[in-house]
Amino acid sequence: MKKIIGILPLVFALTACGTPSVEDLVDDPELLTDVLAECTAKLMKGEDSKTQECKNAAEAQKQILNNVMKGLLGN
Repeated sequence: MKKIIGILPLVFALTACGTPSVEDLVDDPELLTDVLAECTAKLMKGEDSKTQECKNAAEAQKQILNNVMKGLLGN
């Protein structure tokens, strides 16, 4: 519960500044973590989690994973 309360100010700040792009989320792991936590909370509450912000976070996660895999495989 404390984590959710701690995230709320960031959520409001993100909303005020607009939706972070995929590139913003890839470049800022803390922001990505916060957005993913917000999306998970929405999902758990039964709220709409198919927002552009959540879609961008999912895409950023995929890009980071692809980059890690490329690094491990040496491609």
